Amino acid sequence: MYHLLKISQIILIALSSNLLAQSFLTDDDVILRAPDAFIISGDANSNYVKIKWLVADGYYLYKDSLKISYGSKELEYKILNSSESTYSDEFFGETQILKEELLISFNIANSFNKNNILIYFQGCSESGFCYPMQ
Repeated sequence: MYHLLKISQIILIALSSNLLAQSFLTDDDVILRAPDAFIISGDANSNYVKIKWLVADGYYLYKDSLKISYGSKELEYKILNSSESTYSDEFFGETQILKEELLISFNIANSFNKNNILIYFQGCSESGFCYPMQ
């Protein structure tokens, strides 16, 4: 009987600890994986490429982190649609961030192999988690 009581007390303590830990976690504490926080899609023809990001609520991209390269050449792009604002970042100071949706376009030569175009970006959650360069 003593062992049974002791086991039930351990189970009760474990359940209480689990419930207590869950009460501290909110939806804001869950950090999305980068592909879920920054959903990226694209469209291309022989002259241009369009890249679209859907940025999850509570997340943002750093405008300055956006880089498009083909081999060793950095390609210039044009922002077609964005929700841009200034943000005071503790590491980067005053910086431009992009939220919600971002659409960019860049021209390519016919000789480009679209599979060799690299797109770099970095973002953070508003709760303070920053992703490495993607």
